[in-house]
Amino acid sequence: MSTAGQGTLGIVIREPVVLERGQVVDPGLLIGSATEEVHAARRRHRREVVERTRLRRLVERVDSAIELCEETHLQGIKEVPPDVAERAQKVFIFARGAVRKTGDVDALSTVETALARRQVKITEVMDILWTIQEVVFDLMLPWRTQLPEDVEPEGDEASLVGFWREFRLHP
Repeated sequence: MSTAGQGTLGIVIREPVVLERGQVVDPGLLIGSATEEVHAARRRHRREVVERTRLRRLVERVDSAIELCEETHLQGIKEVPPDVAERAQKVFIFARGAVRKTGDVDALSTVETALARRQVKITEVMDILWTIQEVVFDLMLPWRTQLPEDVEPEGDEASLVGFWREFRLHP
């Protein structure tokens, strides 16, 4: 007596399974295939969770660095102090690696271009951090870059911008 096709529930399928087109399949193959699909789905899910976590950590680091830059700028400091530069460099290194691991070539190119900019003034460092933040948000929320085309009016529609103001309640 063969136990091929025995599942985890103890169910034993001994007879071949006949598919719609008359194909005969060994039940062990069906269960093995289904099991492999479940394992593959778990691996994909695990990778997605790791990537989301990595990107969330990057957002936290970028936010923290932006906050430090803003506090420094509010103190009237124009040039990047050594401690801020060091902190920014750590964020830049983490950002480069995190974006590279996503496999998005355009996002990595945007980050590399931003990192190649001048980093002497505190506002320049903040601009780079904001660019990285935008790239990461686009990676985390792809729908942000897929807005409908009718968001920005073109041609004759541009003349309708503000058209609603003609119907104010107060003259």
